[in-house]
Amino acid sequence: MSYTNPNAHQLIIRAAGGETTYAWTRDLTDDVLPNIDVDDLLLRVNTELASHHIVYPNQDALVRRCLTGLLVGHVILQGPPGTGKTTLARALANAFEVHLHPSTATSEWSPFHVVGGLRPTNDGGLSPALGVVPYAVLNCAELTRAHLEGTTGSAPVGTWLLIDEFNRADIDKAIGSLYTLLSSCEPAHLRDTPIDLWFEDNDPNRQLWVPARFRIIGTMNDLDTGYVSGMSQGLRRRFQFITVGVSDEGATDADPTTQELQSALAGARASLENTYAMTIADSADLTQALQRLQRVVDGLRRPKSGVAGWPVGTAQIVDVLKSYLLSGPENTHSLDEAVTQRLVGQMTMISQGQFETFQTLLTSESLTLAAQELAHLFRPYVVT
Repeated sequence: MSYTNPNAHQLIIRAAGGETTYAWTRDLTDDVLPNIDVDDLLLRVNTELASHHIVYPNQDALVRRCLTGLLVGHVILQGPPGTGKTTLARALANAFEVHLHPSTATSEWSPFHVVGGLRPTNDGGLSPALGVVPYAVLNCAELTRAHLEGTTGSAPVGTWLLIDEFNRADIDKAIGSLYTLLSSCEPAHLRDTPIDLWFEDNDPNRQLWVPARFRIIGTMNDLDTGYVSGMSQGLRRRFQFITVGVSDEGATDADPTTQELQSALAGARASLENTYAMTIADSADLTQALQRLQRVVDGLRRPKSGVAGWPVGTAQIVDVLKSYLLSGPENTHSLDEAVTQRLVGQMTMISQGQFETFQTLLTSESLTLAAQELAHLFRPYVVT
Protein backbone atom coordinates (compact mmCIF):
# COMPACT_ATOMS: atom_id res chain seq x y z
CA MET A 1 0.00 0.00 0.00
CA SER A 2 1.24 3.49 -0.85
CA TYR A 3 0.58 6.27 1.65
CA THR A 4 -0.11 9.94 1.04
CA ASN A 5 -0.35 12.78 3.50
CA PRO A 6 -3.80 14.40 3.61
CA ASN A 7 -2.23 17.54 5.13
CA ALA A 8 0.67 17.82 2.69
CA HIS A 9 -0.39 21.29 1.53
CA GLN A 10 -2.41 22.47 4.55
CA LEU A 11 -0.50 21.97 7.76
CA ILE A 12 -2.68 22.18 10.84
CA ILE A 13 -1.07 24.17 13.64
CA ARG A 14 -2.68 23.97 17.07
CA ALA A 15 -3.52 27.39 18.50
CA ALA A 16 -2.81 28.44 22.09
CA GLY A 17 -4.40 31.61 23.40
CA GLY A 18 -5.10 32.83 19.88
CA GLU A 19 -1.45 32.51 18.87
CA THR A 20 0.03 29.72 16.78
CA THR A 21 2.71 27.66 18.47
CA TYR A 22 4.83 24.60 17.76
CA ALA A 23 5.27 23.82 21.46
CA TRP A 24 2.94 20.83 21.18
CA THR A 25 5.46 19.03 18.98
CA ARG A 26 7.72 18.49 22.02
CA ASP A 27 5.24 15.91 23.33
CA LEU A 28 5.87 13.72 20.26
CA THR A 29 9.60 13.20 20.79
CA ASP A 30 8.87 10.04 22.82
CA ASP A 31 6.67 8.33 20.23
CA VAL A 32 8.90 5.96 18.28
CA LEU A 33 8.07 3.95 15.16
CA PRO A 34 5.22 1.57 16.03
CA ASN A 35 6.37 -1.40 13.90
CA ILE A 36 9.78 -2.85 14.77
CA ASP A 37 9.26 -6.47 13.66
CA VAL A 38 12.11 -6.74 11.15
CA ASP A 39 10.92 -10.06 9.68
CA ASP A 40 7.46 -8.62 9.03
CA LEU A 41 8.95 -5.45 7.55
CA LEU A 42 11.27 -7.52 5.34
CA LEU A 43 8.30 -9.42 3.94
CA ARG A 44 6.44 -6.18 3.23
CA VAL A 45 9.38 -4.61 1.42
CA ASN A 46 10.13 -7.73 -0.65
CA THR A 47 6.47 -8.01 -1.63
CA GLU A 48 6.39 -4.44 -2.91
CA LEU A 49 9.72 -4.79 -4.72
CA ALA A 50 8.39 -7.91 -6.45
CA SER A 51 5.36 -5.93 -7.63
CA HIS A 52 7.80 -3.46 -9.24
CA HIS A 53 9.82 -6.33 -10.76
CA ILE A 54 12.93 -5.15 -8.90
CA VAL A 55 15.71 -7.59 -8.01
CA TYR A 56 18.75 -6.62 -5.93
CA PRO A 57 21.90 -8.64 -5.25
CA ASN A 58 21.64 -10.36 -1.85
CA GLN A 59 18.27 -8.68 -1.51
CA ASP A 60 17.27 -9.99 1.93
CA ALA A 61 20.57 -8.86 3.45
CA LEU A 62 20.32 -5.46 1.73
CA VAL A 63 16.77 -4.84 2.93
CA ARG A 64 17.61 -5.96 6.49
CA ARG A 65 20.48 -3.45 6.59
CA CYS A 66 18.08 -0.73 5.48
CA LEU A 67 15.46 -1.69 8.04
CA THR A 68 17.82 -1.86 11.00
CA GLY A 69 19.49 1.35 9.82
CA LEU A 70 16.14 3.16 9.81
CA LEU A 71 15.20 1.82 13.23
CA VAL A 72 18.37 3.44 14.53
CA GLY A 73 18.42 6.66 12.49
CA HIS A 74 18.81 8.26 9.08
CA VAL A 75 20.00 6.39 5.99
CA ILE A 76 21.75 7.17 2.70
CA LEU A 77 21.25 4.74 -0.19
CA GLN A 78 24.28 5.05 -2.45
CA GLY A 79 25.15 3.42 -5.74
CA PRO A 80 25.33 3.94 -9.50
CA PRO A 81 22.34 5.30 -11.46
CA GLY A 82 19.54 2.92 -12.30
CA THR A 83 19.87 0.56 -9.34
CA GLY A 84 16.42 1.38 -7.95
CA LYS A 85 17.45 3.44 -4.92
CA THR A 86 14.34 5.62 -4.96
CA THR A 87 12.07 2.60 -5.50
CA LEU A 88 13.68 0.93 -2.49
CA ALA A 89 13.20 4.09 -0.39
CA ARG A 90 9.50 4.17 -1.22
CA ALA A 91 9.10 0.47 -0.42
CA LEU A 92 10.80 0.99 2.95
CA ALA A 93 8.51 3.90 3.81
CA ASN A 94 5.41 1.95 2.83
CA ALA A 95 6.53 -1.01 4.95
CA PHE A 96 6.71 1.28 7.99
CA GLU A 97 3.36 2.83 6.95
CA VAL A 98 4.73 6.35 6.72
CA HIS A 99 4.27 9.01 4.08
CA LEU A 100 7.43 9.78 2.09
CA HIS A 101 7.80 13.47 1.26
CA PRO A 102 10.12 13.78 -1.77
CA SER A 103 12.62 16.51 -2.50
CA THR A 104 15.57 16.67 -4.90
CA ALA A 105 18.80 18.40 -3.91
CA THR A 106 20.43 20.74 -6.41
CA SER A 107 23.63 22.74 -6.57
CA GLU A 108 21.61 25.85 -5.59
CA TRP A 109 20.56 24.43 -2.23
CA SER A 110 21.42 26.58 0.79
CA PRO A 111 20.30 26.72 4.45
CA PHE A 112 17.19 28.54 3.15
CA HIS A 113 16.12 25.45 1.18
CA VAL A 114 16.88 23.00 4.00
CA VAL A 115 15.87 24.90 7.16
CA GLY A 116 14.03 27.97 5.91
CA GLY A 117 14.23 31.74 6.09
CA LEU A 118 12.52 34.92 5.01
CA ARG A 119 10.88 35.09 1.61
CA PRO A 120 9.87 38.29 -0.24
CA THR A 121 6.14 38.94 -0.50
CA ASN A 122 4.15 40.71 -3.21
CA ASP A 123 3.76 43.81 -1.04
CA GLY A 124 7.50 44.22 -0.61
CA GLY A 125 7.70 42.67 2.82
CA LEU A 126 9.17 39.40 4.10
CA SER A 127 7.41 36.31 5.38
CA PRO A 128 8.71 33.14 7.08
CA ALA A 129 9.13 30.08 4.85
CA LEU A 130 9.88 26.58 6.10
CA GLY A 131 12.66 24.60 4.45
CA VAL A 132 12.26 20.97 3.39
CA VAL A 133 13.32 19.51 6.75
CA PRO A 134 10.99 21.45 9.12
CA TYR A 135 8.20 21.17 6.56
CA ALA A 136 8.49 17.37 6.58
CA VAL A 137 8.97 17.36 10.37
CA LEU A 138 5.75 19.31 10.86
CA ASN A 139 3.94 16.91 8.52
CA CYS A 140 5.31 14.06 10.61
CA ALA A 141 4.17 15.70 13.83
CA GLU A 142 0.63 16.18 12.52
CA LEU A 143 0.32 12.57 11.36
CA THR A 144 1.94 11.21 14.52
CA ARG A 145 -0.51 13.14 16.69
CA ALA A 146 -3.48 12.02 14.59
CA HIS A 147 -2.29 8.41 14.77
CA LEU A 148 -1.93 8.57 18.54
CA GLU A 149 -5.38 10.12 18.86
CA GLY A 150 -6.84 7.37 16.67
CA THR A 151 -8.39 9.78 14.17
CA THR A 152 -6.60 8.65 11.00
CA GLY A 153 -7.87 5.13 10.36
CA SER A 154 -5.50 3.55 7.85
CA ALA A 155 -3.62 6.80 7.12
CA PRO A 156 0.17 7.01 7.51
CA VAL A 157 1.59 7.01 11.02
CA GLY A 158 4.19 9.67 10.24
CA THR A 159 6.25 11.35 7.53
CA TRP A 160 9.81 10.79 6.33
CA LEU A 161 11.81 13.06 4.08
CA LEU A 162 13.32 11.66 0.89
CA ILE A 163 16.24 13.71 -0.45
CA ASP A 164 17.09 12.45 -3.91
CA GLU A 165 20.52 13.27 -5.37
CA PHE A 166 21.72 14.08 -1.85
CA ASN A 167 25.23 15.07 -2.90
CA ARG A 168 24.22 17.31 -5.80
CA ALA A 169 24.06 20.09 -3.20
CA ASP A 170 26.85 21.49 -1.05
CA ILE A 171 25.09 19.50 1.62
CA ASP A 172 27.45 20.35 4.49
CA LYS A 173 26.74 24.03 4.01
CA ALA A 174 23.02 23.58 3.40
CA ILE A 175 22.35 21.28 6.34
CA GLY A 176 24.98 22.61 8.71
CA SER A 177 22.67 24.09 11.36
CA LEU A 178 21.05 20.66 11.82
CA TYR A 179 24.31 18.84 12.65
CA THR A 180 23.55 18.52 16.35
CA LEU A 181 19.95 17.44 15.76
CA LEU A 182 20.90 14.74 13.23
CA SER A 183 23.44 13.10 15.53
CA SER A 184 20.76 10.91 17.16
CA CYS A 185 17.10 9.87 16.89
CA GLU A 186 16.90 8.98 20.58
CA PRO A 187 13.87 10.64 22.28
CA ALA A 188 15.99 12.22 25.02
CA HIS A 189 18.23 13.87 22.42
CA LEU A 190 15.28 15.11 20.36
CA ARG A 191 13.64 16.69 23.43
CA ASP A 192 16.78 18.72 24.07
CA THR A 193 17.44 19.66 20.42
CA PRO A 194 14.55 21.43 18.69
CA ILE A 195 15.03 23.03 15.28
CA ASP A 196 15.72 26.75 15.64
CA LEU A 197 13.37 28.60 13.29
CA TRP A 198 15.04 31.97 13.72
CA PHE A 199 12.96 33.54 10.97
CA GLU A 200 9.54 33.03 12.62
CA ASP A 201 7.74 36.20 13.76
CA ASN A 202 6.42 34.82 17.03
CA ASP A 203 8.60 33.45 19.81
CA PRO A 204 6.36 30.36 20.34
CA ASN A 205 7.04 29.37 16.74
CA ARG A 206 10.81 29.57 16.93
CA GLN A 207 11.32 26.04 18.21
CA LEU A 208 10.06 22.94 16.40
CA TRP A 209 10.63 19.51 17.94
CA VAL A 210 11.24 16.44 15.79
CA PRO A 211 9.06 13.35 16.41
CA ALA A 212 11.01 10.22 17.27
CA ARG A 213 9.53 8.43 14.26
CA PHE A 214 10.81 11.00 11.73
CA ARG A 215 13.59 9.87 9.37
CA ILE A 216 15.56 11.17 6.40
CA ILE A 217 16.40 8.84 3.52
CA GLY A 218 18.91 10.21 1.04
CA THR A 219 19.84 8.72 -2.31
CA MET A 220 23.29 9.37 -3.69
CA ASN A 221 24.88 8.68 -7.06
CA ASP A 222 28.45 7.63 -6.29
CA LEU A 223 29.42 7.21 -9.97
CA ASP A 224 29.32 10.79 -11.34
CA THR A 225 31.94 12.03 -8.89
CA GLY A 226 32.90 14.89 -11.18
CA TYR A 227 29.44 16.44 -10.91
CA VAL A 228 28.67 16.12 -7.20
CA SER A 229 29.84 17.70 -3.96
CA GLY A 230 31.87 16.01 -1.26
CA MET A 231 30.65 15.33 2.26
CA SER A 232 32.54 15.83 5.50
CA GLN A 233 33.24 12.97 7.85
CA GLY A 234 31.12 14.74 10.46
CA LEU A 235 28.04 14.68 8.22
CA ARG A 236 28.69 11.13 7.09
CA ARG A 237 28.65 10.00 10.72
CA ARG A 238 25.06 11.18 11.02
CA PHE A 239 23.81 8.75 8.37
CA GLN A 240 24.18 5.04 7.77
CA PHE A 241 25.46 4.51 4.22
CA ILE A 242 24.11 1.45 2.42
CA THR A 243 25.30 0.54 -1.06
CA VAL A 244 22.69 -0.54 -3.60
CA GLY A 245 24.72 -2.30 -6.26
CA VAL A 246 24.08 -4.09 -9.52
CA SER A 247 23.28 -7.76 -9.74
CA ASP A 248 26.22 -10.17 -9.61
CA GLU A 249 24.15 -12.82 -11.39
CA GLY A 250 25.25 -13.75 -14.90
CA ALA A 251 23.95 -15.96 -17.68
CA THR A 252 24.92 -19.62 -17.88
CA ASP A 253 24.59 -22.24 -20.59
CA ALA A 254 21.61 -23.67 -18.75
CA ASP A 255 20.01 -20.25 -18.12
CA PRO A 256 20.91 -17.83 -20.94
CA THR A 257 18.83 -15.08 -19.29
CA THR A 258 18.92 -14.30 -15.57
CA GLN A 259 16.07 -13.70 -13.17
CA GLU A 260 17.00 -10.02 -13.23
CA LEU A 261 16.43 -9.71 -16.98
CA GLN A 262 13.23 -11.74 -16.82
CA SER A 263 11.98 -9.39 -14.08
CA ALA A 264 13.10 -6.37 -16.10
CA LEU A 265 11.15 -7.68 -19.10
CA ALA A 266 8.07 -8.19 -16.93
CA GLY A 267 8.45 -4.65 -15.62
CA ALA A 268 8.78 -3.20 -19.12
CA ARG A 269 5.74 -5.14 -20.31
CA ALA A 270 3.68 -4.01 -17.30
CA SER A 271 4.67 -0.38 -17.86
CA LEU A 272 3.66 -0.42 -21.52
CA GLU A 273 0.42 -2.24 -20.78
CA ASN A 274 -0.53 0.24 -18.03
CA THR A 275 0.49 3.29 -20.07
CA TYR A 276 -0.49 2.37 -23.63
CA ALA A 277 -2.56 -0.81 -23.23
CA MET A 278 0.10 -2.62 -25.25
CA THR A 279 0.30 -6.39 -24.99
CA ILE A 280 3.60 -7.92 -26.14
CA ALA A 281 3.45 -11.60 -27.06
CA ASP A 282 6.33 -14.00 -26.57
CA SER A 283 8.25 -14.76 -29.74
CA ALA A 284 11.50 -16.24 -30.96
CA ASP A 285 12.71 -12.71 -31.80
CA LEU A 286 12.04 -11.53 -28.25
CA THR A 287 13.83 -14.52 -26.74
CA GLN A 288 16.85 -13.99 -28.97
CA ALA A 289 16.97 -10.24 -28.22
CA LEU A 290 16.79 -10.90 -24.49
CA GLN A 291 19.72 -13.28 -24.69
CA ARG A 292 21.74 -10.78 -26.71
CA LEU A 293 20.96 -8.04 -24.19
CA GLN A 294 21.99 -10.38 -21.38
CA ARG A 295 25.38 -10.92 -23.01
CA VAL A 296 25.82 -7.16 -23.40
CA VAL A 297 24.91 -6.51 -19.76
CA ASP A 298 27.23 -9.28 -18.54
CA GLY A 299 30.04 -8.00 -20.76
CA LEU A 300 29.67 -4.43 -19.53
CA ARG A 301 29.52 -5.40 -15.86
CA ARG A 302 32.24 -8.05 -15.89
CA PRO A 303 34.54 -7.62 -18.90
CA LYS A 304 36.78 -10.62 -19.65
CA SER A 305 39.60 -8.31 -20.76
CA GLY A 306 40.42 -7.37 -17.19
CA VAL A 307 39.34 -3.71 -17.40
CA ALA A 308 36.92 -2.29 -14.85
CA GLY A 309 33.27 -3.06 -15.46
CA TRP A 310 30.56 -0.48 -16.03
CA PRO A 311 27.63 -0.76 -13.53
CA VAL A 312 24.48 -1.23 -15.57
CA GLY A 313 21.50 -0.84 -13.25
CA THR A 314 18.28 -2.82 -13.48
CA ALA A 315 16.28 0.35 -14.15
CA GLN A 316 18.50 1.02 -17.17
CA ILE A 317 17.75 -2.49 -18.46
CA VAL A 318 14.01 -1.83 -18.07
CA ASP A 319 14.42 1.38 -20.10
CA VAL A 320 16.22 -0.50 -22.88
CA LEU A 321 13.50 -3.14 -22.98
CA LYS A 322 10.69 -0.57 -23.05
CA SER A 323 12.30 1.17 -26.03
CA TYR A 324 12.89 -2.19 -27.70
CA LEU A 325 9.28 -3.34 -27.21
CA LEU A 326 7.88 -0.01 -28.42
CA SER A 327 9.94 -0.26 -31.61
CA GLY A 328 8.78 -3.84 -32.13
CA PRO A 329 10.62 -7.15 -31.72
CA GLU A 330 10.07 -7.87 -35.41
CA ASN A 331 12.23 -4.84 -36.28
CA THR A 332 15.76 -6.20 -36.72
CA HIS A 333 17.27 -2.89 -35.55
CA SER A 334 15.08 -2.47 -32.45
CA LEU A 335 17.61 -3.77 -29.92
CA ASP A 336 20.47 -1.82 -31.50
CA GLU A 337 18.46 1.41 -31.35
CA ALA A 338 17.29 0.76 -27.79
CA VAL A 339 20.80 0.05 -26.48
CA THR A 340 22.07 3.16 -28.27
CA GLN A 341 19.37 5.44 -26.93
CA ARG A 342 19.00 4.17 -23.37
CA LEU A 343 22.42 2.72 -22.46
CA VAL A 344 25.34 3.92 -24.56
CA GLY A 345 24.35 7.57 -24.17
CA GLN A 346 25.21 7.36 -20.46
CA MET A 347 28.71 5.94 -20.94
CA THR A 348 30.56 9.25 -20.97
CA MET A 349 33.19 8.59 -18.30
CA ILE A 350 34.87 5.38 -19.49
CA SER A 351 38.58 4.77 -19.93
CA GLN A 352 40.48 3.91 -23.11
CA GLY A 353 40.56 0.24 -22.10
CA GLN A 354 36.84 0.19 -21.36
CA PHE A 355 36.08 1.87 -24.67
CA GLU A 356 38.03 -0.70 -26.65
CA THR A 357 36.50 -3.61 -24.72
CA PHE A 358 32.93 -2.33 -24.95
CA GLN A 359 33.33 -1.46 -28.61
CA THR A 360 34.35 -5.05 -29.31
CA LEU A 361 31.42 -6.34 -27.23
CA LEU A 362 28.83 -4.26 -29.06
CA THR A 363 30.25 -5.17 -32.45
CA SER A 364 30.21 -8.88 -31.59
CA GLU A 365 26.48 -8.64 -30.89
CA SER A 366 25.88 -6.83 -34.22
CA LEU A 367 24.89 -3.62 -32.42
CA THR A 368 26.42 -1.44 -35.11
CA LEU A 369 24.63 1.80 -34.25
CA ALA A 370 25.51 1.39 -30.56
CA ALA A 371 29.19 0.85 -31.41
CA GLN A 372 29.20 3.96 -33.60
CA GLU A 373 27.56 6.05 -30.88
CA LEU A 374 30.07 4.83 -28.30
CA ALA A 375 32.91 5.87 -30.62
CA HIS A 376 31.32 9.29 -31.02
CA LEU A 377 30.96 9.73 -27.25
CA PHE A 378 34.56 8.74 -26.63
CA ARG A 379 36.01 10.78 -29.51
CA PRO A 380 33.36 13.43 -30.35
CA TYR A 381 35.65 15.45 -32.65
CA VAL A 382 36.91 12.58 -34.79
CA VAL A 383 35.26 12.24 -38.21
CA THR A 384 34.93 8.62 -39.35
